Amino acid sequence: MELALILERDLTSHRPVAGTITDIHVCQRQDGKWHINIRVSWKGSVLFHVGLYDKKRIRLYAKVSSAIRHIVMVYDYDGTIAVHPHTGTRDTTRF
Repeated sequence: MELALILERDLTSHRPVAGTITDIHVCQRQDGKWHINIRVSWKGSVLFHVGLYDKKRIRLYAKVSSAIRHIVMVYDYDGTIAVHPHTGTRDTTRF
């Protein structure tokens, strides 16, 4: 699924004062790596891929635990995080 990209700086240092993260999904790709999809209050109901802080590339994680830790610690998110493993991928080192 191809989504628009939101840079990480828009979620941290450039986040609007009243802006909130409304929805987060951690999704696994075919190659086993994980990425974050996010919905934010100031951009409507559109889902975005999270990019690197200042580069237009999707931020990838080797383990789902690293992605979740990043969401909680850096984005200061305390809501529900949906995790979507890729069908047929059973590599326990990726969790």
